[in-house]
Amino acid sequence: MPICCDFCRSDSLSFAYAPEGSTRGLKVYVCQHCGLVQSAPRIARTKERHAAAVSGGADWGNVRYGKGFRTKQALDALARHTDLTAPLALLDVGSNRGSFARAFLDAAPKAQLTALEPDERYADSSADLPRTELVRARTEHTNFDAGRFDIVHSCHTIEHLGEAFAALKDHARVLKDGGLLVIDAPNTALLGAEDIVEEWFIDKHLFHFSARTLSRMIEAVGFSIIEQNDPADAVNLLFVAQKTGATNDIIAGDSAEVLRAMTLMSSYQKTRTRNLAALKEAAFELSALKPRKVALWGAGRLFDLLVREGGFDPTSLSLLIDTHLKKHLAARHDVALSLPDALSDASADVVVVMSRMFADEITADVKRRAPRAEIILYADLLGRARLGRAA
Repeated sequence: MPICCDFCRSDSLSFAYAPEGSTRGLKVYVCQHCGLVQSAPRIARTKERHAAAVSGGADWGNVRYGKGFRTKQALDALARHTDLTAPLALLDVGSNRGSFARAFLDAAPKAQLTALEPDERYADSSADLPRTELVRARTEHTNFDAGRFDIVHSCHTIEHLGEAFAALKDHARVLKDGGLLVIDAPNTALLGAEDIVEEWFIDKHLFHFSARTLSRMIEAVGFSIIEQNDPADAVNLLFVAQKTGATNDIIAGDSAEVLRAMTLMSSYQKTRTRNLAALKEAAFELSALKPRKVALWGAGRLFDLLVREGGFDPTSLSLLIDTHLKKHLAARHDVALSLPDALSDASADVVVVMSRMFADEITADVKRRAPRAEIILYADLLGRARLGRAA
């Protein structure tokens, strides 16, 4: 049976890409009617939990620490549109380790929170929070009363669901009239980044939204968007929408969005192929730094590909630093992880910053801890490697 678009129900899905390293055989399609990018087949969810994989391929996932990075943005957006001192009822969809729940309860002293989290490894992070009901279930398997909540907060959850559009409809159903939806999801705009090297289409993500497709879906289920995503943020989409009840069951075609999506998919594949090939040059540059002591900050997906695709020897490092992964993993590629406290002028002559999103923040920290160390940024390292291959 042919698959249909989750949004417009069209069966005109065009194959666009097979993700590298997919353990689930996922393929990526672009709907030729509305332009929504989506992966298939839809994953049958079970209680089985896959091991953590911090790889640069499609199998990346299950460390589950990234949502905490988005807490401040969501709370700030919410504060711009509601009185946090009022008695509020909030549904936190995919509460994960409870980062947003704790911050919200601190900011809203009269609020009641329902934390919805199916992963038994992390659900109990919200179990002892005050004014909180913990529901250990997937959002698709719940049936909250209509109009129960003032706010629904969903952070990097909708892209995981088997039926994203149905989930948005249910978010509208459980909200009171005039209630707020605060929704955060990955942004396909990152596919256009010149330095992208990691596989963006991971196994755990079934929907891949642009600002256009996600905003259209939100509006179609009965919301009016009152705060648009930041166009300068190519990594995340964050919308605040208010329930109006005016739904739209007929989804018009969007040829411009279809063309944009197809063009972006093609560009991504070409750019990523070129950057993967350049990693060997990048690894050679770092290896040539010997006998200077080289520390590397950022042990995630970029580091994984530097080792696997570039052939970099991680045992040559004097330190491998990662503030967030250190909390969850002891080592990466058989090299022990360290916290930033280990960094000093005595421990590193050179610090390689293997991060795109947090490069400025890490660079400032390196300058405080090891002011005499040379700093090499991932973007610069990759840029030189690409020029070297072209020469």
